Amino acid sequence: MGKTMPFSLGRLKEIARRQDPPRWGPHYEPAIRAVREEAPSNSRFSTVWSRRLGRDCHALSTPEQSALIIALLHPQLFELQEQRLLHPSPSSHPLAGHPSAVGMKLPSLSGTIKVSERLDMLDRHSWLWIDSDDGLERLPVVNPFIGDLLLFLQDHDGPYCVNWTVKTTDEDFTRPMSRSRPSKNPMADERAERSRHAIEERYYAEAGIHTVRLTRSSMPREFVANLQSLLLLQHRHPELPPSAYWQLCEQLQASTTTGQPSLEIVLSIVHGHNLPLEEVRSAFATALLVGDVQAELMDRPVLIDTPLRPRRRDPWQVLAPLFQRPAG
Repeated sequence: MGKTMPFSLGRLKEIARRQDPPRWGPHYEPAIRAVREEAPSNSRFSTVWSRRLGRDCHALSTPEQSALIIALLHPQLFELQEQRLLHPSPSSHPLAGHPSAVGMKLPSLSGTIKVSERLDMLDRHSWLWIDSDDGLERLPVVNPFIGDLLLFLQDHDGPYCVNWTVKTTDEDFTRPMSRSRPSKNPMADERAERSRHAIEERYYAEAGIHTVRLTRSSMPREFVANLQSLLLLQHRHPELPPSAYWQLCEQLQASTTTGQPSLEIVLSIVHGHNLPLEEVRSAFATALLVGDVQAELMDRPVLIDTPLRPRRRDPWQVLAPLFQRPAG
């Protein structure tokens, strides 16, 4: 987390329009979009298409993109809200209003201002000064924090949330984002960065939401690369007829032991069902991404012109600590 941007009053009003309250699924709008006009000037921003959510999701760094890809494909995820506003004032629980949470007693969020006061960190909030309506005085308006990724997951006990805050390395959680000029007071900047993360974690913890810190080393490199390449193959193509799709899945699964190249299977489905190659390649990617075909994704590149290998490790078991419901 912990982004605080030099917003104008107009930008704050636009964030309020998008995020007060956030909407669900394809209608969700992040507080900061991955576009040059909004992303930090030194960021490597990008978008990732999610078939499950029906929209592009926005990342403001390369590690955020990797985390986003992993989160979007977790079997238990039913919603994700990236670049989400941390409300300065009290607000409802993030699950409030979602159909899966009807009838649940959900704790509210007390707001980052109250959290900052409890932590004796109110000075860590930045403020925007604006003219009053009569022009006689200038009034402070809080410049809010923006989180990275808020995951909405479902297990046998029902829906719950996990907050992900993402950096390149562990050290980045104690130093601010890179600046064009050297810091005048590095120690003060480090204290401020630690404080922002402490505020975020307490903000969500009060509502029973666990915060997980992710870095590049937290995310298996080959797994992320395979997911990324498969998502590019899958991108926005229509789904196959069920009979063709499940025939494809059955043959691909068998190929993990027979060694038949995936492309041969894809081409047989193309010709056997008179389907476009692009759509069957997309279905090949979908089958691996959603687990309808279980193959090894963590050890080496998955290529359509080479045989799939039997799965040795379940990536979701390996990464399970990142998605766990908070204890208690």
